[in-house]
Amino acid sequence: MNKKGFTLVELLASLAIMSIIATVLTLNITGIFKKKEQALNENRQNLIITAANVYLELNQNTNLKENCKLKGCTISVSTLIKEGLLNEEDVNNSQVINIYYENNEQKYKIE
Repeated sequence: MNKKGFTLVELLASLAIMSIIATVLTLNITGIFKKKEQALNENRQNLIITAANVYLELNQNTNLKENCKLKGCTISVSTLIKEGLLNEEDVNNSQVINIYYENNEQKYKIE
């Protein structure tokens, strides 16, 4: 008798192997997207922090920088956008950055 095709056991084994491969690929791809999203968020935060520092340097006439060192300050992202330091498409304009000093070190908190 001429045997053509696969047995049920061979088909089930092939399906099991393909399922394992698909699961591993899905988990890896999900991890890649999470890492990419984290990197994008970190880049946005660094962009906001840099823009806030430039804003403080540009507004020396109002003593904002000195007051910020003494008491801390809050700068809205919408202000940074209005000043032309940020692009509206790059950041969420409803966020604010809190700048404060702790142990003579400048700290940031973006909310």
